[in-house]
Amino acid sequence: MNTISSMMFFLANKGMGRALRHRDYAIYAAAGWLSNIGLWVQRIAVGWLTWTFTESFLWLGVVVFAEGLATTVIIPIAGTYVDRVDRLFLGRLTQMGLILLAAVLATLTFLGLINIWILLVLMVLSGIAEGFWTPVRLSIPPNLVPRKDLSSALGINASLFNLAQFVGPAVAGVFIAVFDTSETQFGFAFAFNSVTFLAYLLVLFKIRFREGAAEERRGEQAATFFEDFMAGLRYVRRTNGLLLVLMLMMSTSLFMRPFREMFPGISDEIFQRGAEGLAILTGATGIGAVFGALLIANLSKVEGLVRLVLGFFVFNVIIQLMFAFSLTFIVAVTTVAGMGFAVTAAGIGGQVLVQSAIHDEMRGRVMGLWGIIMRGGVPTGAVLLGALNSWLGFRWGMVTVTLAFVVVLAYVIPRSNQLAARLEAVPTGGPES
Repeated sequence: MNTISSMMFFLANKGMGRALRHRDYAIYAAAGWLSNIGLWVQRIAVGWLTWTFTESFLWLGVVVFAEGLATTVIIPIAGTYVDRVDRLFLGRLTQMGLILLAAVLATLTFLGLINIWILLVLMVLSGIAEGFWTPVRLSIPPNLVPRKDLSSALGINASLFNLAQFVGPAVAGVFIAVFDTSETQFGFAFAFNSVTFLAYLLVLFKIRFREGAAEERRGEQAATFFEDFMAGLRYVRRTNGLLLVLMLMMSTSLFMRPFREMFPGISDEIFQRGAEGLAILTGATGIGAVFGALLIANLSKVEGLVRLVLGFFVFNVIIQLMFAFSLTFIVAVTTVAGMGFAVTAAGIGGQVLVQSAIHDEMRGRVMGLWGIIMRGGVPTGAVLLGALNSWLGFRWGMVTVTLAFVVVLAYVIPRSNQLAARLEAVPTGGPES
């Protein structure tokens, strides 16, 4: 009992439970988890519907790329507005848009009017809405918890997101297995997503930012939109280490994350497992990612995080090469769990470093760039990986992108001490200093 009590005390006061002591953050995180379950249900349904229409690895990449490109184009604009307007108001508007788009997708599917081109257009529109939502979502946790609890908050966010990645495919699998036709299978999946978006919308009317957050200080804007946008770019360039870590994360999105987008084809063509295999692969990735997120959530300090992140990336390279040469489905499932663990722990660790090292007045703009990297890089990488897989075959396509990341990692690792000196320290001075 003493051991259990000690563990509970650690989790509540020094581990991941620190952020949950803040009421507004706790309800925000819970709503995000429910919404993310719906998001993963829709992602699985969109991927499998795309494969049903086309049976093409390239089309899987194109649909993801089109949505991601729309998000990438919008994020820099949205990130600047986040630092100029009411973040909560902007978040409410984008959630309403996402609810409407999911409802339209469900309706067209139920009526049997959906095809690959309509699906592509709706994914582009969803990407636009997500482009506005991403910098809002990324900027909210630091305004709900103090800096010392930020790693806990971001770790919990990622844990719940990846737990949803495990639950969502299972729910999508139920829709696909229980209903007889494509119209009902995918229609109910899209309708479910529309309903779960309501959770975020309701909570955004309920929460309030902590005193002293940027939202409290936002008054009349002396600078123009373009001046604010350029100030954000200058801030990233002038902040030592920030540009380098963003470049590292961009390489991760291009070369180490897009494997998930290939799961429909890998399951059906490589291992002949169909929709069941797709759910298993996605769920295994989610389980690994949850453990990676929990590890970062229970860190009590930022010091030492740079080397830890780089260590996760080295492990990720090794395990992704093992995945490329998986001869059995069970080996593939095991390796994708390891990849989910490593890439998630490294990604959350990187976000903790960035969020801890920047001034709140620049948070929307910097996290807008982060959103471009993490959201826009994956679709670009998916098209690249899809093309390589079609040309070289699955195994050598995976090897090619992994070796490309090794080159980037070889450049960054010798500079780890400089990165740690800047990104593990509390930001000083003003954003333009």
